[in-house]
Amino acid sequence: MNKISAAARACAIIVAIVSAFVSAPLIASLLLVFGGIAAIGNSSEKNNKNFLMAIVLILGARMLETIPFAGSYLATIFASLGVAFVGASIVAITITLGYRLQRDWVK
Repeated sequence: MNKISAAARACAIIVAIVSAFVSAPLIASLLLVFGGIAAIGNSSEKNNKNFLMAIVLILGARMLETIPFAGSYLATIFASLGVAFVGASIVAITITLGYRLQRDWVK
């Protein structure tokens, strides 16, 4: 499973970079899916870091537009990475809720 998560993470990075130069309607969906797959085997510590990275990337990516020439490309790349981290965060929350439900009801 570690290889699949690593491959999904690499694909998310590649798609995020490509998203700065190509516009396609499926990019956001791909980023969410790849981010979610990359987070399946994460520990709770890694999930906490993913939550923080998603927040910083989504809120801070726009600031990169102030850089001359390359700023808009960098902003798009980092905002796209933020979308992938949102996908990872959603999967982490879902898995955590599943564990909590199991802990509460299965004894």
